[in-house]
Amino acid sequence: MRHQRTIKNSVIFKGKGIHTGRECRVAIHKAEEDSGIFFTRTDIGTKAIIPASVAYLYGNAGSLRCTGVEKSGARVMTIEHLLAALSCLDIDNASIDIDSEELPAMDGSALDYASDLNKAGSVEQKSNKRELALDEAIFVKDDKAILMAVPSEAFSVSYALSFAESGINQFAEFTYKDSDEKKELFMEEIAPARTFCKESEVADILKNGLGKGGDYNNTLVIRDGMPLNNEYRLPYEPARHKILDILGDLALLNRDIKAQVIGIKSGHTLNLELVKRLSELI
Repeated sequence: MRHQRTIKNSVIFKGKGIHTGRECRVAIHKAEEDSGIFFTRTDIGTKAIIPASVAYLYGNAGSLRCTGVEKSGARVMTIEHLLAALSCLDIDNASIDIDSEELPAMDGSALDYASDLNKAGSVEQKSNKRELALDEAIFVKDDKAILMAVPSEAFSVSYALSFAESGINQFAEFTYKDSDEKKELFMEEIAPARTFCKESEVADILKNGLGKGGDYNNTLVIRDGMPLNNEYRLPYEPARHKILDILGDLALLNRDIKAQVIGIKSGHTLNLELVKRLSELI
């Protein structure tokens, strides 16, 4: 069991939301131990505070194509990439000021978040980080995908992605032996993986009022297994991005999880269903 940590120096990010297209400023500051990660909507008169917690999940992640939290009518969307970066850098407590309803997309990955947070540093706090260990495997599935968490002494994520019509057949994994290796592998192999969609999905995404801030720089649009007007920056980048999303969604539990997580074609909907099931064990 390790001690909790918080950010050492504040850091600021600016950019547009990938779905709303709105410009946003995010400032991340240190927070007291046991406070977890929480957002403050500074553009709302009451300065609504919204915990990044499974208890405050917002909307249907499948139709929203992202993860969001809401409290008292105030919401923050597309939080998964930042949460993954905070989690894998062992930053457990942080106060996040945000002046819009959606976090900046940056380049569609968690690399900018992780790089600047890593430079900002972190400090150890007195309280221990709580853990979650499993006694038995937990499975969630639909007619096309499955996601499971299997008891293990160490945490890992494996992911298989297959969309035959778009030429995507990939496998990636995230496994490490200690905290230092976790940070190193996350920075090198997971954080740089960008958001993607199939070319066949683009029309429906736009029709549903999403993707207003999307472009070829922050979203890989895949046709015949390759991105249009772009190139992969990592082998099996889409599968790695799915791992990034899983890491961010699991961070809503605010626990160090002892489990092997395995996903096959799963997305935010199953991620959050698994998170809800795991939360029942806390």
